[in-house]
Amino acid sequence: MLTVQDLINIELLRLVPVAGLAGTGRHITWAHAVDLPDPWRWISPGDLVMTTGMGMPSGAQDQVKWLEQLVQSNASALVVAPRADAPQLSPQILEAADRLLFPMLQASFELEFVKLSHYVIESVLQAQRERFNASERLFQTYAEALHKAPDMAGRLSILAHSLNLTLAIEDVQSGNTILDTGWTTTQVPEQVERIPIGGRTRAALRMAHPGKRTQGDSILMRSLVGLLGVELERLMIHRDQQREEGSALLRSLLENETELTLARPLLERRSLNGTLVSLAIQPGVNGPWSADELHHAPALHHSTPLLLADKGLLLALCRDDMNAIDTLRASLGADTVIGISGAIAMATGFRESIRQARLALTQARELGAPALRYGEAETGLIMAPKSLEEARALVGRYLGPLIEHDRIQSAALLKTLITFLENDGNWKATAIDLEVHRQTLVYRLKLVEQLTGIKPTTTQGIARFWIAIQAGKNTELFEDNR
Repeated sequence: MLTVQDLINIELLRLVPVAGLAGTGRHITWAHAVDLPDPWRWISPGDLVMTTGMGMPSGAQDQVKWLEQLVQSNASALVVAPRADAPQLSPQILEAADRLLFPMLQASFELEFVKLSHYVIESVLQAQRERFNASERLFQTYAEALHKAPDMAGRLSILAHSLNLTLAIEDVQSGNTILDTGWTTTQVPEQVERIPIGGRTRAALRMAHPGKRTQGDSILMRSLVGLLGVELERLMIHRDQQREEGSALLRSLLENETELTLARPLLERRSLNGTLVSLAIQPGVNGPWSADELHHAPALHHSTPLLLADKGLLLALCRDDMNAIDTLRASLGADTVIGISGAIAMATGFRESIRQARLALTQARELGAPALRYGEAETGLIMAPKSLEEARALVGRYLGPLIEHDRIQSAALLKTLITFLENDGNWKATAIDLEVHRQTLVYRLKLVEQLTGIKPTTTQGIARFWIAIQAGKNTELFEDNR
């Protein structure tokens, strides 16, 4: 695109810069000859204003005000080819042009403005032709890539090869590469450029090309960035839909509306196969990605877990892969805490794995651990049993008083405690399940606290009782009788 400096460099025009030299890099989009006293009303941004000076005021301060209004119209420069009877340019207007970084050029009156306009218009038309040719070339190449490559990485590789460019898309915040073509130009690139793609993608195009960058390259890159922006937005919409579908599936599993066995084919289509675990996640405060946008994190594109926001936590179903879990935590921030369930089993189902993940999260918080797997660490004085002997000791220590009281009094304290914990401490739901009055439930849990010395409504109490109950169930040391 033509600049003011380009015009100055054309010797035939004999344009002399008299002020505002710091602004000669401005681009010229058209040329307009005007001798009216208010040229700003008749020109467009980017116009080169040409005048014989007859419309300019003669007073120095009036000339300054006249120039300031012209500059506000976003003209590119002013060319003055003064007539003999035109007002002289005052030192004040030249000082104002320097201050406003607005180029003022002087030409002889003999210079026909039509010649100057010809250079400008021809340059503009040439730029338009280059822009059209570059865009046409790009879109033809892109259309071919759509037929040849099913995925965006393949299409980007075809574009890079065709345009003789090294192209990649990277995450703006982390600098990590999202897509890499693997194509390298035949020569050593002169420079590497990063061009923001814009929109909500948080991505940039990284480009390297051999030789000196031309005007056509700039036009090509703008068109290419526009195409990639559309592609990335389409992918983001697809991931939004997958997030919603995954949340609906998790909610359905959590509420026992869908059997885990029936959901397996759906999970496998999401690459969730092999050993699966549930996660209870307390998201960090200042992480690179929020809980709502986590599915867009580039590090998770190849293996995005199913995610469900639930009462300030983020529940997830993913493969039992600590590298993937660590990546998820890093995407949410260093202060993220994750509780990991045991392997999800068909017999116990998804709800049980979520309870395990929640309990592991509680343990992780107490221990100050960033991530903790169910049954792998102590909570205070309690540890998940590793043998039948440890399970007996655990049940006897925390549940023994209740089992003995139930045997003698038939008070159903153990059943009450189990139901209360499985209802996540919901008093109303527990009373309904047990078919007792709420006050009866209050009395029973108070008695549990008196017999064991542990309050079942506190975090530590819930952790101790729950691990003991699971130990009893898994080793058949007591019957549920619910």
